[in-house]
Amino acid sequence: MKKHFLIIPFLFSILLSCKSKEEINPNSLVGKWVATGQMQSKNADGTWSDWYVPQTFAAVKPSVWEFTKGGDFLRDGKAGGECCFAGNKYQLDDNLITFSDHCPLVDCAFICSPWKIEYLKNDTLVIEQCTTRNQFVRVK
Repeated sequence: MKKHFLIIPFLFSILLSCKSKEEINPNSLVGKWVATGQMQSKNADGTWSDWYVPQTFAAVKPSVWEFTKGGDFLRDGKAGGECCFAGNKYQLDDNLITFSDHCPLVDCAFICSPWKIEYLKNDTLVIEQCTTRNQFVRVK
């Protein structure tokens, strides 16, 4: 009987330590987003670098990405595919954004899909694309 009393607290502590995966509500993604310029790179050991802003010599205006309720992905109001970048249609499932409707005239050797939503709260979005993470803010 004493063994049962020892097992119960042990099982309870295991249940408390399990972290449930928080699924992103697809409606939370809908809207327009612009990159903050903050990014992370994946290190050789699989860890992530500190956040940084890439240095450029020219001023670059970040594009506005839009995820619509109808499943369209737009960049600056136009179809977002641009052949090998993403696709014109998206689907969010299990915190992964998968694309379809890619450019039909080009055989893309490398498409970085799916994209993983690492964080989406309030008006901040962090997306993992291949070996980088990019931070976005919602356009109001």
